[in-house]
Amino acid sequence: MMDSENKLLNLVQTVLEELKVLRQEFKAQNVALAAAKNEIRELKISHKSFEKIMFQISGFVEDIQDKVGSQASTVTTPTLHEMVETLGVKMKSYAEATKSAHISFYQEQEIEKANQFARMKNVRISGLLESEKEEVKSVVTKFLTETLDVPNPELAHAYRIGNKDAQPRAIIVKFVDQAQRDMALANKAILKGRRIWLDPNLTPLQVEARRKELAKVKEAQDAGLVAYLRDSQTIITKRRRQSSI
Repeated sequence: MMDSENKLLNLVQTVLEELKVLRQEFKAQNVALAAAKNEIRELKISHKSFEKIMFQISGFVEDIQDKVGSQASTVTTPTLHEMVETLGVKMKSYAEATKSAHISFYQEQEIEKANQFARMKNVRISGLLESEKEEVKSVVTKFLTETLDVPNPELAHAYRIGNKDAQPRAIIVKFVDQAQRDMALANKAILKGRRIWLDPNLTPLQVEARRKELAKVKEAQDAGLVAYLRDSQTIITKRRRQSSI
């Protein structure tokens, strides 16, 4: 009887040690998951890399569960039996939490992709004067043709957003042809000094990512380097800007 209990105690001690390692692994993976969520917001993480994390965690869980399950029938002391069962329940809970996090990650990524795709032909116009009885699409068509040199623009829709008390409200424009949308953005330098702004219609996550990239650009420029944004990515050259003095 003593030999059996000693073996069982050794088994439980081994399981506890492995559970400690498992918890450390989960702690590391939780950090990885938090980092992954930040990477989603910066649109730089892939689904495959997250799946790899999940499979690694699941592997640890299954390994421990197999060891517990293979020895559970030899347990004779009720307290130790209960301890082993509790460990099994906790490990199962960890596995379920990991699966839930994976599903949430995947859904958030897919929603963001859909939102970005829906805005690919859009622009946002800010500062364009507003009147009470205006026909927004006509106003935008005239602005694109006469100011931005976009010939015969075809618009799917154009509408103002925001509080009516704020004048003028911004306009969201969706082009039928993305080439015309790209032409409008390429010509936006014409607006310099007019207090009218034309920008891509970004998602909130893209806006956050762009804000971070602009901070990098400013930091580099303050250091005297040539820096600018290209396709929402910071480009920094080693060539320093010439002083105006």
